[in-house]
Amino acid sequence: MLTRRQYNDRGEVYATIGINLWPCPKSCAFCSFGADWDLVKARVEFTLEEVVSRAKSLEDEGANAIFLMTTADYPFDRYIEIARAVRGAVSAKMPMVANIGDFGYEEAKELAETGFQAVYHVHRLREGKDTGLDPEERLKTIKFARDAGLDLSYCVEPIGPEHTPEELVAEMFRGKQFGAVNLACMWRVPIPELPLSKLGRISEAALAKDVAVARIVAGDSIKAMGVHEPRTLPLFAGANQIYAQTAGFSPRRTPDSREPVGDTSKEKGYSVKECKTLLREAGYIPLQGPTKVFQGNWSS
Repeated sequence: MLTRRQYNDRGEVYATIGINLWPCPKSCAFCSFGADWDLVKARVEFTLEEVVSRAKSLEDEGANAIFLMTTADYPFDRYIEIARAVRGAVSAKMPMVANIGDFGYEEAKELAETGFQAVYHVHRLREGKDTGLDPEERLKTIKFARDAGLDLSYCVEPIGPEHTPEELVAEMFRGKQFGAVNLACMWRVPIPELPLSKLGRISEAALAKDVAVARIVAGDSIKAMGVHEPRTLPLFAGANQIYAQTAGFSPRRTPDSREPVGDTSKEKGYSVKECKTLLREAGYIPLQGPTKVFQGNWSS
């Protein structure tokens, strides 16, 4: 009831575009792109024109925000070039959210100047142990983004059966501490070839419970509560925001570089239309037009 009352039964759909598929040197133990796992056999990426086309299509389908996602080592200058083109192609009020590797304050300012309103950046569960990333650099990047006037999209992820309640709650409070405007919980998708697959996955009911606790922790400090992947039970447990992941490459599936179109709707992704249907089935009214959750440099 907390979510439904605070957001007046509003449901939201954010769309992600995975720009590139190539071996990532960070080799996180849950990510199929990791170079150490040798699952990615070729380097492929969308052209600028392809990213722009997909962004426009997602907006036309009714997405409320656009997330541009890359591997941790994607060239920043190339990312900025693509982002500028997307910014010029979509509605002036369509929020853009950056989901990239760690960066400094100057890069954060450039993201804001390019037209991003927010970043998706998190300190993952067991960061530095299950990932090839420096936990302190993750936290510094979040601070740089906030100092540059960018909003923060935060998530407790990727949740597996081995994670303790204390670990989960710590990340929930971390997102709140950093002033995240939306918070989410995401389960880990076991990919057979990866080290953590032997630990299995949590149930939808467990994911729903995590969402409920995160929603209570966040209180009225957030503007939307998300869950990934889109599932019904978490929407009844406090989530009102889900992700359409049909445009581009996803680290939560076994890579197939022979299919550079990267249409993840064929596997684990939901289209914008399917996401809106799921929201309606859970009793939400899908938002029409750009979200007001990410204001970033518009309000600074």
